[in-house]
Amino acid sequence: MLTKKDKKIIAISLIILVITQSIIFASIPMDTDSEPIIIIVKNGTSLHSIASRLEKDGIISSSSLFMVFSLLYGGKLIAGEYELRKDMSILGILKKMGRGDRHIYALRIVEGYNLYNIADSIEKAEIMKRVEFLKLAKDKTMLSKLGITSDSLEGYLPPDTYYYSKEIEIEGLIEKIAQRTFNIFTKEDIKKRMGELNLDTHKTLTLASMIEREAKLKEEKPLISAVFHNRLKKDMSLDSDPTVIYGTGKFNSAIKKSHLITYTAYNTYTFKGLPKGPICSPDKNSIMAALYPATVEYLYFVSKNDGSHVFSKDMNEHNRFVIMYQRAKNTKK
Repeated sequence: MLTKKDKKIIAISLIILVITQSIIFASIPMDTDSEPIIIIVKNGTSLHSIASRLEKDGIISSSSLFMVFSLLYGGKLIAGEYELRKDMSILGILKKMGRGDRHIYALRIVEGYNLYNIADSIEKAEIMKRVEFLKLAKDKTMLSKLGITSDSLEGYLPPDTYYYSKEIEIEGLIEKIAQRTFNIFTKEDIKKRMGELNLDTHKTLTLASMIEREAKLKEEKPLISAVFHNRLKKDMSLDSDPTVIYGTGKFNSAIKKSHLITYTAYNTYTFKGLPKGPICSPDKNSIMAALYPATVEYLYFVSKNDGSHVFSKDMNEHNRFVIMYQRAKNTKK
């Protein structure tokens, strides 16, 4: 007859056996198939749903065992896009998902990129197709939600490197990126300065985008801004080549004389004032330059063909510089 002590030993032994067998079972892959399987776990997905899906897809053999051993990570797994395989063990899968070893995409928006450049970067990063992003960037519902009165997100996606995992909806990512721009304009000193210049967020971004495309050197941005501000005050057209190019949509083509006289909502040679909207994503330096132009009387500038510009107060002086640097440019060819 078993004593109370014997029964206790047997019970403990059985528990140890069950635990040991479970650990062994959870450590052994159920298959030899090494083909990658992409699993996307959205935020808020329950542990039971994750386990059931993995079992249904044949990645694990027991959802119950998966849930038990998830306690090693507090029963909480990190949402994201995971590359799993059937030759992985339950413990191996849990380790990956418990630590958040997920696929992260990097999206880099460079200063001066327009929506079409950004679309190319998004497709290259495998976040979404180019055409899908451009459609989203012009979606009226999204624009309205963000409080953007323009017809696209042009100018509202600030330059930086952004990291993205597919548990987040792409719409959410784009909204977060755009919100960073709005955060700049919620500051009281910025709002006050815009009021002094009779600018709003859209006009400021439009002017900043022109400065971004015209200026190669950071220190020249306030000077180029001053030229635009001075011309606006004198009721002169802004005559900015980058706006003409944006209006044609032919971003990799040389500007032609015919382009300068063809009206578009962006051709600042054909009307006075700012173009319809931004022509690229300006950085913060360009935004600040738009709000705080240099105190100078320049009305013209021309490229010196080395990334810098020469500035002038009158047309005669400007024309001399145009001839000088245009001749130098042609000589180099």
